[in-house]
Amino acid sequence: MPQRSDQRERDTVADDFSSLLDDDESSSQRQPSQSSESGPSYFQRAKTRAGRIFSPKVFLSAVLLLGAGMAAGTFFVPIPLLDKFTGLLGVFGGAFLLGLVLERSTIFESAVAGAVVSGLVAILGNLALTAFGDAGVPIGLFGAGVGLLAGALGAYFGGDLRKGLTEDI
Repeated sequence: MPQRSDQRERDTVADDFSSLLDDDESSSQRQPSQSSESGPSYFQRAKTRAGRIFSPKVFLSAVLLLGAGMAAGTFFVPIPLLDKFTGLLGVFGGAFLLGLVLERSTIFESAVAGAVVSGLVAILGNLALTAFGDAGVPIGLFGAGVGLLAGALGAYFGGDLRKGLTEDI
C-alpha cells in the first residue's frame, strides 16, 4: 500500500500555460533589491504593479479565446433570437476555460476582452441600425456591458473551480 504524502504536487498543465503567458518584465522585477537606496523608482514600481493587474499577453489570448467562444455559440445555433444568447454563453465558457487553466487571476483581462468581443459583434450584427440610425452607440454599449459581465463571471467561476480543486480542505 503506497504511503500518502503531505507534499502537494504542482499541476503541470497550469504551470505550462502560466509560464507561457507570464510577462517577462514582471518575473524579472520580482527579485528583491540589494539595498533600500538603489531600489526601483516610482515609475518602475508602477509599471510592475500595472503588469500584475493587466497582462497584454493574457488579454490577447482572452480576446482570441472569447472570440472563438462567441463565434462557436453564434454559428452553431441557427435560431435567430437564441444565437445572441448562446454567443454570450460561448464568451462565458471561454472566460471560464481561461480562468480554469491559468494560475493567476484573469478576471480583468477576461472582462475587457468580453466587452470588446461582444460590443463588436453587437455593432457588426446590427450594421444597418448602426450606420443609418441612431441606435449604434446604445447597441454597442449594451453588447459591451453584457459581454463584460459574461467575461468577468466566467473567469471568476473558472478560477474558483481551479482553486477549489487544487487547494487542501
